[in-house]
Amino acid sequence: MNRVPDYVEQFVAWRVWRVVRRDGEYILGSIVKRTLWPAGEALAAECVGHQRLWPRRRKQRHDAPEAQCDCGIYAAPLDRVGPYAAEAPFGRIARVLGEVALWGTVIECEYGYRASHAYPARIYVPADAGDPWRLSWEDVALGLWRYGVPIEPLAARAAEATRHLAERRAA
Repeated sequence: MNRVPDYVEQFVAWRVWRVVRRDGEYILGSIVKRTLWPAGEALAAECVGHQRLWPRRRKQRHDAPEAQCDCGIYAAPLDRVGPYAAEAPFGRIARVLGEVALWGTVIECEYGYRASHAYPARIYVPADAGDPWRLSWEDVALGLWRYGVPIEPLAARAAEATRHLAERRAA
């Protein structure tokens, strides 16, 4: 059995976030779950599998992530996050992508990585990020300033964002 690494230093990978507007503020949220990422503090993973309604399927409470569970904060290499940024499965919501710092317990999995702690390290705002609200990308970028990380515009729509970033990094 492989030992799960416990990282003191940050490990950087990529992810896509949806952008949520609440009370006039912009908040990063998970594309898949209802998790919102707090500005100015690390997101700590917790397993909610033990909270299932069916008693037979209820899992034992444990720290996240755990190798035998699918819990944790997900991130992946840049070439793996493209489908999450594409418009088709998640139309009509604002999406941004970026580098995310992972630390604590980090497990490599089939989708990339699952970590116990994470915080955005850099946010890239696609040209169409404000379209759902008829706003410019600048408005979305300014709305995310509270995260205190570099925010950069992309001269590409969300669906082409990962390809655009890969080309930029290769140049």
